[in-house]
Amino acid sequence: MDRTVALRVTAPDGATRGVELDAGTVTIGRRAPEQSPDVALSPDPQRWVGRLHCSLDLIDGRWMVTDNASVNGTLLRRDDTVERLVGRRPIQHGDTVLILGDMTAEGEPVYWELLFLDPHTTRRAPIEARPAPAGHGPCLRYDWVSARAFRCGAGGEVPVTGLRPQGHQLLRYMAGRSSEGAAVACDHAELITALWGAREEWAAHRSYNRGDLAGVVRAVRRSIEADPSVPLILETVKGIGYRLNVCGDPA
Repeated sequence: MDRTVALRVTAPDGATRGVELDAGTVTIGRRAPEQSPDVALSPDPQRWVGRLHCSLDLIDGRWMVTDNASVNGTLLRRDDTVERLVGRRPIQHGDTVLILGDMTAEGEPVYWELLFLDPHTTRRAPIEARPAPAGHGPCLRYDWVSARAFRCGAGGEVPVTGLRPQGHQLLRYMAGRSSEGAAVACDHAELITALWGAREEWAAHRSYNRGDLAGVVRAVRRSIEADPSVPLILETVKGIGYRLNVCGDPA
C-alpha cells in the first residue's frame, strides 16, 4: 500500500479520506444529474466546485493535472508556492490541489485539499511566479490564492471589500476568461451558467435570467467601481453581456 499512487482528500470541514489512483483519467468534481466524477467533492450546496472541475491523467509514465476551464479555478500548492493552474501541469509527490469549497462570512476562502502521494516520482524545483505587468487605466486584479480582489488605477491598488459569494464567483469566472490583461466579453447565457449552473441543475420551478444576472453585476459594481453609475471596470457590452477589465496576467 505504501507504493500506491493516491490522493488524500481533506474537506473544508476537516474530514479526510484516501482515494487510490489507477492508470487512465481520474475526474474530480461535483455530482450532478447523470454525472458522477471519480472523486466527488461533496457536499457543495453553493456549487463552488465544477461538475468536471479538474482531472488527473497518467501520460507517458507521468501524472498530470488539468483544470477543465472551471468557473472558480484550481490552485496547485508546491512547497511554499501556490499558483493558479492554467491548462495542464505535471504533478508530483507532495503537491496539493486546492479547490474552493466554501467562504466564511468574513470572506475567507476555505478549500478542498487533495494531497498527491506518488512515491515513484522525484520532486522538482518550484516554478517561479511571473510578475504581472502594470495595467492601463482602471482595472481589477484578482488574487486566486487569497480570494481577494483589488481595484487598480493611477493611485495604486485598493483592496475591494463587500463582495458577496456570488460576486466572487462572477469575478473569478471573468478573470479566468481573460488573458494577459486582455478583457473578454462574456455573454449573458455564459455568465448565468457560471453563477447558477446548467439549467438541468436548477431547482424545480426556478429559473434565472438577465435580470438575476444584472442584480449580481450591480452588487459587484458597488464594490469595485469608483462610481458604480459610470462603470469602467465591469462594463456593459450592448447586445452581448459584460466585460471585465483585468490588470495584467490573471494567472
